[in-house]
Amino acid sequence: MNKKKVGLLSMVLLLMLVMVTACGGKDKEVTLGVTESGSYTNDYFGLSLSFPKEWVFQNADQMMEVVKAGQEAVAGGNEAKSKMLDLAKTKTLNLLMASKFPLDSGKTGPSAVAVAEKISMLQGIKSGKDYLEASKKLLVDSKLPYEFKDVTSVKVGGKDMDLMQATINTGTVVVTQDYYSIIMEGYALNFILTYTDDASKAETDKILESVTFK
Repeated sequence: MNKKKVGLLSMVLLLMLVMVTACGGKDKEVTLGVTESGSYTNDYFGLSLSFPKEWVFQNADQMMEVVKAGQEAVAGGNEAKSKMLDLAKTKTLNLLMASKFPLDSGKTGPSAVAVAEKISMLQGIKSGKDYLEASKKLLVDSKLPYEFKDVTSVKVGGKDMDLMQATINTGTVVVTQDYYSIIMEGYALNFILTYTDDASKAETDKILESVTFK
């Protein structure tokens, strides 16, 4: 697996969450939030967090390019699955994508992604755990060699979020991604933290510790 594909895999789980539909709240305006050097805020979800100022962050158009590239990897030539993912992309809020290295650098390093998916029209999705289990099924169906740990519940920013860990061995590096999910304001709000070793995990742990909700 070449270095560019390894770098893409550090983000590809973002696409696994693109799968649901629903309506958001009517009392507040849904926004993508504001990303600046070292910080992200979103008034709709009452969310704020910080990440290292030297990290690279993507705008909405750049995030969609990553989603497009990931879709090709996940669909694996399956036209029906590709159409499903095309539809789901229109119901996704790409909130944040920040990484230690540029995505085209060929380097694999820590990153943080935040996405939100509408959920009210998807049957059976009532909790972050339900959402993660559905995402896991899509990952398994993709035939990519991921390994999973059981979903657990953790505190993030004072709220109970469900956590699923997925790991993939690319042949040159073991990439671990921690999914955090919670149902808020008619959406499944998700954080995806990616790391490859203890040092990079320490960096993503600091991002998680910085999360606050109003």
